[in-house]
Amino acid sequence: MTRNTILAIALLSFSMPAILKSSPLALKENLYDELNWSIVETTEDGISVAEKTVSDVAVKAVKVSQAVRIDPEILAQVIEDVANYGRFLTSASSMECDLITSDESGLVGYQYVDIPLISDRVYGFKMYRPIEGDTRVDWELIPESMLERYKVNKRSGVYIDYGVGSWSMNKIEDDLYDVSYRLVMDPGGWIPDSVSDYFNQVSIVGIFKDALVETQRRSIEGKG
Repeated sequence: MTRNTILAIALLSFSMPAILKSSPLALKENLYDELNWSIVETTEDGISVAEKTVSDVAVKAVKVSQAVRIDPEILAQVIEDVANYGRFLTSASSMECDLITSDESGLVGYQYVDIPLISDRVYGFKMYRPIEGDTRVDWELIPESMLERYKVNKRSGVYIDYGVGSWSMNKIEDDLYDVSYRLVMDPGGWIPDSVSDYFNQVSIVGIFKDALVETQRRSIEGKG
């Protein structure tokens, strides 16, 4: 199995679906509660990977973070540039993302993930900045019943409608920021816990690195 195949599976590889479902707001509040995170890995380049159990959710939340010298506004713009995910998210080459609509309140995207050996996954999501003037970027999945209001070129696969994520950039000093990406997502299906945990860690680290690399590239380009 190639690294790209692993990362494609990893993007949505969590365990059994939740029986009780918390609201997106409650999920995000849990993501930003700093209690009960357990570090499961620290990479050689200083990325910390942590997990936590979320109340009433059968899947684990995941957080990756690193202290980085970066322009937080450029990173936020990279995260919001869903139309170009296929160009710079190189660790998730089996993922396709379409920008459906965008305005001052945020954007709506539609994502497709080609996962070998199991059914492909598709989902719509809305992305926005919850705090005006801040660089935090949140996303949450759109229930399939609500996707009908958008013009979407639908793809076949298991539709996912339960999950949230958030990117934050907290200033430490000067241009040094504590950058983190947190998410909890139920992809449906039945995947062994040990396999899903491993794949998920690989995926989120890859996406995190890709976003930072693209941010640095744009920062250098802007200075040139």
